[in-house]
Amino acid sequence: MNIIKKKSFQMLILGLCLISFLQSQIVQAMDLDLTAAQNVVGKRFASKFCEAKEKGFSSELSSEFALNNTYLKFVSFPKDESFIEDLWVYTISSIRKNCGNYLTEHEETNLREFFLEEGEIASNRDLYLPH
Repeated sequence: MNIIKKKSFQMLILGLCLISFLQSQIVQAMDLDLTAAQNVVGKRFASKFCEAKEKGFSSELSSEFALNNTYLKFVSFPKDESFIEDLWVYTISSIRKNCGNYLTEHEETNLREFFLEEGEIASNRDLYLPH
């Protein structure tokens, strides 16, 4: 009977160690995925926004054009304000670099509000999708 308890205890410890190891690997993978998602979503949004601005569209129409032609409309973000803020910083940096001469300070403020609203929706995607 003691041998069975000892083996069960050993299996339990081994199982907990395995779960702990796998969990740390999953967390590391999530961090990499978030960085990749920021680059993909931010870069594409900035590219499409600049494309529309260069064609003479207003900032509002350019924002909508960028939204409709990027993954931002379809992705689901973690419920983490710093994630959305980091994504915004990356995106606006790219916009300034590629088409900043087409963007006024007022338009940038409006774009930030638009982007953060869409980021909030992406963080709560389950509330906006039918079940």
